[in-house]
Amino acid sequence: MDRSTLDARCRLQKLDRRALNAILAPLGLALATIPMLPRPSRSAPELTYFTWAGYELPELHPGYVAKHGSSPNITFFADEEEALLKLRAGFAADIAHPCNTSVGRWFDAGVIKPMDPGRLEYWNDLIPALRDLPGSAVDGKPLFIANDWGSHSVAYRTDRVDPERANELGWNLLLDETLRGQIGMWDALEAAIAFAAIVLGIKDTTNVTDEQIKEMKSVLVRQKELLRTYWVSETDAETMMASGELAASYLWSAPVFRLREQGVPVEYMLNPPGGIISWVCGLVMTTTGQGDEQAAYDFINAWTSPEAGKYLVEVYGYGHANRLTYDVVAPDILKAMGLSGDISEYLAQSTPFRSWDSALVERYAGMFEDVKTGV
Repeated sequence: MDRSTLDARCRLQKLDRRALNAILAPLGLALATIPMLPRPSRSAPELTYFTWAGYELPELHPGYVAKHGSSPNITFFADEEEALLKLRAGFAADIAHPCNTSVGRWFDAGVIKPMDPGRLEYWNDLIPALRDLPGSAVDGKPLFIANDWGSHSVAYRTDRVDPERANELGWNLLLDETLRGQIGMWDALEAAIAFAAIVLGIKDTTNVTDEQIKEMKSVLVRQKELLRTYWVSETDAETMMASGELAASYLWSAPVFRLREQGVPVEYMLNPPGGIISWVCGLVMTTTGQGDEQAAYDFINAWTSPEAGKYLVEVYGYGHANRLTYDVVAPDILKAMGLSGDISEYLAQSTPFRSWDSALVERYAGMFEDVKTGV
């Protein structure tokens, strides 16, 4: 596979991080070893951005390129645990791109530091539900600047499932006995817990009783008996939805858009009973960086600008944290994504992925492993 083919496939699958690793593996490459284009020499150490593959495009930080002449140095991680290990070992990154569920652990590990909101150009334009996430600040100063977010919901084939019945059941469609052997579920702890919580009406998964964890297990055991598969890569879910192996699945919007382009009759619940499941990722300033601090603020400001947001929403199909973004995005795209109304209200009704302490992670992980192994 030549580099041009690799680049094309990476762009097609840029939102499927695990699939990208699968593409690179036969080539003997790691994400962090992909060489970037040569850059002009600078007097100060170059800013380093540590992120997921697919988020390196200059269209996502146009203001930085305009001011500094090119993108910063960009290095990729495969997942947030790998990124944390590298940062703890002293890897010199200035800006990193985790999701909000990792912020507490990263701060406790001493690898990120608070920022000055006075140097954040769009601070007051960030959607409050995203700007003020629990655990995203310390002593009134932000540790985490939300930029990209999205929904997880139920996708189903309209030729296999009656839409009226699907909309009535909502998330419970993934517990529907009539679809035994035709249901897919993402093999991810955070997804499993959020799904069980939303079925049970539990909004805050950081504060649960032993009895509630037992009830979550019961929901997940019931679902496991009905599943066709736990899928790992969204590419796998997309393929099985296209072939008809799956009639319904836990999913997010990007694969659904691609399936529709293929002519597959698929629907995505934009507002199921109980709301969507939401995730939020963003930027943190690390303690290991060697680049210019003002350049780091320039990069954050560029990423959180409406110009960057417009590209993120229209090309990636994700939401953006700046409320002004939605004034410049094409209305038909917002409608298709279910974002035509009050976005703060939309997010407030969702069940978000949460940052759990290590003890709770251990309890959840043990429970989910018992579900999958039949204990």
